[in-house]
Amino acid sequence: MTDSWDPDITALNLTNEEKNGLQVFRNYTRAFERSAAERFVNKANSTKFDMSKLEGILNLVISEDVRFLPVIACSFSDEQLEEMFKREIPSGVPGGRSSMLSGYGGLSRFSQRIQVAYAFNWMSSDILEELDKLRKIRNDTSHSWDINSVRGKLDRHIDSSMMKIEEQVGDGIRLPEKFWETLPKESLFRIRLFWLLGRCFYESHLFAASIKLRLNPQLALYGEAKTNLLVSIASMCVTATKEVISAAQSNIAFNPDASTSTLSASQNVRTNHE
Repeated sequence: MTDSWDPDITALNLTNEEKNGLQVFRNYTRAFERSAAERFVNKANSTKFDMSKLEGILNLVISEDVRFLPVIACSFSDEQLEEMFKREIPSGVPGGRSSMLSGYGGLSRFSQRIQVAYAFNWMSSDILEELDKLRKIRNDTSHSWDINSVRGKLDRHIDSSMMKIEEQVGDGIRLPEKFWETLPKESLFRIRLFWLLGRCFYESHLFAASIKLRLNPQLALYGEAKTNLLVSIASMCVTATKEVISAAQSNIAFNPDASTSTLSASQNVRTNHE
């Protein structure tokens, strides 16, 4: 059995019998984890999710003026976190669940929701860190009348602060390889928001649920067995990304006024600057 040990087990200063036992225990643990993850995926696949809000936010990110996008994206993310807490916090919590999420409650502000989700591991830390940086950009843009200053801060955020998700999806299969190299910053920002908001939507529905079941959320949400929700979100983000790439390559200017009515009518943008 010596040839079937994992490298880290092989390196241990143990007898062969001890290594065999440790490897068997690990193999069983992995099998149980995979089986539990598959049951979780099957349950998720039997659940119906409303994709209309995600579709709406992706369309807004495509069409709106780039300066408004931090406010729009934060409003959507804040709503997803709020809905997650409503689902996951017991309804019988002393004082009432609604009081925590409104007024002066401990989860009434976007910043508080990010912090608590991070502290309790109810969403991937990289998503929450990105949302917190975006929140600060939102606050800066909302409180400044100087358009040049706002654009400068946004450019610095795009250049040095944002996670470069495009380098993970531009694999030459789903999207053109290294497509980002010829895109302007504005287009990159839109594309990064697609995938950030897509993941936020996805994990707000399933991440905390997997943690409560004591599952490995990376295995349950992103393992070999894929949820239909993940497949649908990825497809929507790929389609939106292709649209931005096509527009940039065709030199089509985005119309900042295209969705103003949609923004006010259907998105209920909240500018809760905290």
